[in-house]
Amino acid sequence: MRYLYISLILIVFTFHSKAQERPINKLTLETTYSYVEIHKSLRDLIDESKKDNYFHDEFFNELLRKIIVDKRFTEAEKVQLFYLMQKKIGYAFVGTNYLPPQQNYFNHHAAKVITWQKTKAVLKDLNYNVTTLIKLVNENRGKDNVLASNALLLASLLNTDTVCKTLEYFTKAEFILQTKNPDIFNHAICMSASLIQNDLITSNLIANIKSFKSECMIEDAFCALYSKNNPVATIRDYILLEKNSLNDLSIQTALCALANRVSPATFQKSIESLCKETKEKWKTELCTKILSKSVPFNYTLANKDQLVTKNWDNVQISLYIDGVLISNGTLLEFDPN
Repeated sequence: MRYLYISLILIVFTFHSKAQERPINKLTLETTYSYVEIHKSLRDLIDESKKDNYFHDEFFNELLRKIIVDKRFTEAEKVQLFYLMQKKIGYAFVGTNYLPPQQNYFNHHAAKVITWQKTKAVLKDLNYNVTTLIKLVNENRGKDNVLASNALLLASLLNTDTVCKTLEYFTKAEFILQTKNPDIFNHAICMSASLIQNDLITSNLIANIKSFKSECMIEDAFCALYSKNNPVATIRDYILLEKNSLNDLSIQTALCALANRVSPATFQKSIESLCKETKEKWKTELCTKILSKSVPFNYTLANKDQLVTKNWDNVQISLYIDGVLISNGTLLEFDPN
């Protein structure tokens, strides 16, 4: 699955009208997260291999396995190396995602879940003690959510039982919203919950869908909830309760989850029912457009031919000929071509 990103990541800049016709300034690059927070020796280690290699599951998973068992690295350094590996394939998240052609956000998330499940299977026999990784999450969630979120995801890939109990608390809205860059932490929480879920985690995800105000955070919660075979009633409940017309993408992601769970005939009947039940004009119009198949891939951002950048709330990007500069609050990061 990672291999599909080779050409896709490279064309993200080709079709964007606002791209700078120059490479990023070296001084600006040196102020980004990877340069400030991650030692050059670690960056050099990941850069030793050709970028194309990282798109192959076998190479990626075996390298990660070697890093995990290598006692030269601290737990924090292992997390940073894991983050740098993800940057090579467009999986590292600091507030921007890249949707491949012909994919809505739900399907894009589902493809990542399948990829991480393969990684999880490769690492399973290590029986790794993730106590220090969970400690890194708690110590850094208020100051460095890139480190905290990647520590959580790595722990989720290494030890299901331990992380499952941890997620019962981490998935609570009040815990997520108290972190620095909650959008980043919630994204990692939801990816972890897509891999590991029990009744309490499921209940927390449903509560978050109802309480979150941020569109993209709601989308991530829906993606996590329906990465497992959970009842679809939450989808109808949310759509009827949502009052903010700016959250139209979260409604679309909810409907994409529904389309993934039920037959086409049932999906059509459900949309018809929503058209009758909803009282807001904007929701009725949206459901009507989806019913008439005038929304490509049931998602407004989706594009038939081009890779699309999807930015979380208040995230800004600048495109250069050699990559994307992402600004998320005080966090600055660069995704190179």
